[in-house]
Amino acid sequence: MGKTKKLIELDDKAIEILEKQAKLQKRSLKNYLEYTLEDTALRYSEPSEEYKKMMDDMLDRMEKGTLKTTPLKDVLKRYGREL
Repeated sequence: MGKTKKLIELDDKAIEILEKQAKLQKRSLKNYLEYTLEDTALRYSEPSEEYKKMMDDMLDRMEKGTLKTTPLKDVLKRYGREL
């Protein structure tokens, strides 16, 4: 996949905030912005065929009553967390 450069303008306050977030993640501002934008774009994208198949299977098992689930409180307890 190719790459495209874009010039963007952001408010100074927004840049200041984003720079702090980038430092917390030990990233440069440029890398942080690229990562954040690409991650956001992926969230808007169509789910993969594998994911759709997995979800269809889970929905089918739920309808048939064969889907096994674990209560959230049990999962949290397993990892030493609480609700």
